[in-house]
Amino acid sequence: MTETSNNFFIPLDQAQVSLVATVLHQAAQDCRAVDAPEIPEDNRSVVTLGRVAARWAAIAERDEHCDVINVHGERLYNVSLTLEEWYQVRAALSEFAAQLTRAPGNPPSTHENRKQATRALRLVDRITEVITSG
Repeated sequence: MTETSNNFFIPLDQAQVSLVATVLHQAAQDCRAVDAPEIPEDNRSVVTLGRVAARWAAIAERDEHCDVINVHGERLYNVSLTLEEWYQVRAALSEFAAQLTRAPGNPPSTHENRKQATRALRLVDRITEVITSG
């Protein structure tokens, strides 16, 4: 976990990458995120939820925008994002966990929901640790 030229690298396993891609995709759909066509796609100084979701889809589906290494048979994705992009990821994961554990007037969350919320919050903690120590 390192910082290079305002980018923070965090190695993630395949399950974590899938979780982030799924959560961001849903968040972008929920807020009806749209792209800003007047801004070139390679201009990462403009961060939108739609662009961050698209970037994570490319990471999860095509191993783009990251370095993939095999460690003891497990694929690790070394993902490099700007501080603002990691903030977007962290916010989406936090909201996802909150939605899974909210139960106003409903029965308590299922065990699987609690497991997913815990995974999301652990990843939020890890991202926070990296970006605050960088």
